[in-house]
Amino acid sequence: MARPSPVSDQVKLLFSTIGTKHLWSIDELHAAVVKVLGAADYSTVFRAVSGLERDGLINRIDLGDGKVHYELIDGHHEHIRCDDCGRVAEVAGCVLEGAASVVTRSTGFKVTSHQLLFSGVCPDCANPTKSEADAVTSRGPH
Repeated sequence: MARPSPVSDQVKLLFSTIGTKHLWSIDELHAAVVKVLGAADYSTVFRAVSGLERDGLINRIDLGDGKVHYELIDGHHEHIRCDDCGRVAEVAGCVLEGAASVVTRSTGFKVTSHQLLFSGVCPDCANPTKSEADAVTSRGPH
């Protein structure tokens, strides 16, 4: 279990507070903890995250952006990342439901988990003129 400390308590709180970010990098967690506590060693935040991961409370997620991200374990889902702006969204549920048995039959491996990252272009990047038009409409006429 993660060693109790103000930093580890704050890291745990950040993951469990409804309405906060879904995915956190160590840098983002460190900045958020410093904002609340006034100071925190980066290594202490890292140890708190490592302890939460070891205790099975959070998952490590690779989004292909060169950073490790973490999320609270709250049911399995996949992710999609925008190729243009990097925005990440959850894909509800598991889109590979029956794939584990196929992988096991073809490789002999017992599948214990998986991560799937879709990539694409988010609605804002796919249709930037629509976003600009919406912004003008919401501001009203000049």
